[in-house]
Amino acid sequence: MSRSWLADEPRFARGVALVTGGSGGIGREIALTLARAGADVVLTYGRNRAAAEAVAAQVHGMGRRCEIAALAIEDAGAVKALVDDVAARHGALHSVVYASGPGLHMQFIGEIDPAAWARVMAVDVNGCFNLVHATLPHVRAARGAYVAVITAAVERVPARDIQSAAPKAAIEMLMRGVAKEEGRHGVRANCVGPGWINAGLGKEVIDKELTPQMVQNIVKAIPLRTMGEASDIADAALFLLSSRARFITAQSLAVDGGMQA
Repeated sequence: MSRSWLADEPRFARGVALVTGGSGGIGREIALTLARAGADVVLTYGRNRAAAEAVAAQVHGMGRRCEIAALAIEDAGAVKALVDDVAARHGALHSVVYASGPGLHMQFIGEIDPAAWARVMAVDVNGCFNLVHATLPHVRAARGAYVAVITAAVERVPARDIQSAAPKAAIEMLMRGVAKEEGRHGVRANCVGPGWINAGLGKEVIDKELTPQMVQNIVKAIPLRTMGEASDIADAALFLLSSRARFITAQSLAVDGGMQA
């Protein structure tokens, strides 16, 4: 299927886009959507090299370049080494997408072990900061853009979802801070907040932790009466990274079928 509503985005003519978590359901679709729009892509993965290689093969099939790299995003030194290498070899880093995040279980706050909470924060919040810290000089030089994939739950946190909402709220504030401080250098930073998406970590929760009745109730609570797809998030991310969004920064776009209404 060809989804080329924004083909040959002029911002992507030089350099590469970096997508962390590019082997996951949503990160994968973002990487592919960027490639369709004319971007060469570097994507990172945690453990699933085979999935990352499959994404790279699809990108190559579009005639774009794609590299993959294993990355523990909570390791600041490793993140900086990768970013500096990518920027040196490709000349420019025009887009950075944070689509990473640890696997989670839906739990009430009173059930969460402090060590588990610390791990989530270290991987997600610190990981995103590590990415910003390492990429900012290169994104500034390219007058580039950031998109962080957060969650629509930052506005209306559901019960048992605090391990998703809390770190993503911190990431949202980090992106707003980047937008505020770096706008004078032409850098933009925005967020996309998925609601219930039939891909990635959301699909894992749906498949493993929810009953069919729970899923049915969720769909009934969504004004559009359907769950989203990874492509819905990818299209939003592409728009925010593109020149069509040249005057949009410090914003969070909820892609949730109206759940925040």
